[in-house]
Amino acid sequence: MDKPTLRRELRALSRERLTDELRLTGSASIISQLRQHPLWQQAQHVTLYAALPDEPNLRTLIDEVATTKQVYLPRVLDGETMDFFAFAGWQELEQSGSFGIYEPRLEADGAVDPATLDLLVIPALAYDQAGYRLGRGKGYYDRYLSRCPHASRIGVTFALRPIACLPHDPWDLPVEAVLTPQPALL
Repeated sequence: MDKPTLRRELRALSRERLTDELRLTGSASIISQLRQHPLWQQAQHVTLYAALPDEPNLRTLIDEVATTKQVYLPRVLDGETMDFFAFAGWQELEQSGSFGIYEPRLEADGAVDPATLDLLVIPALAYDQAGYRLGRGKGYYDRYLSRCPHASRIGVTFALRPIACLPHDPWDLPVEAVLTPQPALL
């Protein structure tokens, strides 16, 4: 199955199955696993994100660690570029045109140097068994990951449908670990 077809199928599954309660419990499970993961525990400079409705919501984790780790959130800058900026509080974010998510304001301090990052926590519609991701199709994370190949990567997803092998390109970088709700939402 090709990527656009898989995206449509997974978005439809999300609309059908992801209730508010499942989003809440699934996100809490992922946060709990992330807290215990060695890559998370060792990292000091981490990227997280403000969630879309079909992504695990990590807001409580962001609030919890904003004073003990340096947290960075993504900002889409143009049609092809995304950078990460230091999280300075929810009141410092603005709702942008990029998927309507909350992002750091452009007048915020400059983007973090990708070489500074220890860990990227990356949402996706799906991950396969080898750690390759199916994103939203814009390639923002793909291009960003190529700039920081030495940072560790943990994928997070609700895993509404198991996928053994996703189509991927030679430049795609898999994640080292994929965290999904436990027990599974299936």
